[in-house]
Amino acid sequence: MSPSPLPPTTLTSVVDVCADIYRLGWAENHAGNLTYRLTSEQLAEFDLDEGGEPVDLPFTSSALGGQSYLVTAAGSPFRATLRDPRTHVGIVEIDRSGARYTLRWGFRTGRRPTSEFPAHLRAHERRQIVGSNDRVVLHCHPTHIIAMTHVHALDEERFTRTLWATNSESILAISDGIGLLPWMVCGTDEIGVESAVKLEWTNFVIWPYHGVLVSAGSPDGALGAVESVDKAAATWLLSGAVEGRGITVPELRALSAAFGFTPDRRMLEIAPVNA
Repeated sequence: MSPSPLPPTTLTSVVDVCADIYRLGWAENHAGNLTYRLTSEQLAEFDLDEGGEPVDLPFTSSALGGQSYLVTAAGSPFRATLRDPRTHVGIVEIDRSGARYTLRWGFRTGRRPTSEFPAHLRAHERRQIVGSNDRVVLHCHPTHIIAMTHVHALDEERFTRTLWATNSESILAISDGIGLLPWMVCGTDEIGVESAVKLEWTNFVIWPYHGVLVSAGSPDGALGAVESVDKAAATWLLSGAVEGRGITVPELRALSAAFGFTPDRRMLEIAPVNA
């Protein structure tokens, strides 16, 4: 009898998800980034360094003070994390003031955290403030969601209703609905601030013509959420890209009751849009 496989470590759980996202085509070239707020038990899995010179953050957050994050590196393709995680992934520790961080592991050859790191920290901060147990923030470029932003009205209530109507699992995957920003320049603190506003009530934010920012309790949870929404977007596009079809509001209410949750009322009470 062969021995049972060892459970995945924190690092392998991140590397595996990054590799899956690359294979799905959602992290072309050096697109995509992921951060994971680590527990003390998870930190103990790594041989941490003393830390180098502190690096200033673009904003100060006492709520994040003393926390450590596993972060993908700027300019590093997700596919590269599989062959050399210690170069393309690293751990940073935020000081008690929440104003600076130091590198504690990884990022060999002078790598630094993703340029979207400030947006991730804004997201982590907001999810903690609202009492969520989410520890992972993922940004990637899911093909069908991006395509849907080119042809669907950029209205988050209507966008959510359309996604919910595509199949019976959609409302379960995003029961709070999706947050939808206007187009914004990426890699800025502004997009992080605006995403954090949406993350007060949802864990799924769409950046039109660009990608998504998602929070979850684990790397697999973040990937699963994106898979579910991208499948819904693909179904809508393949079925004719017309609003007002599919599962009706009474049927959505029946699904919600059957699974014991209350969806965001805004998403159900708007008037349906028909062809």
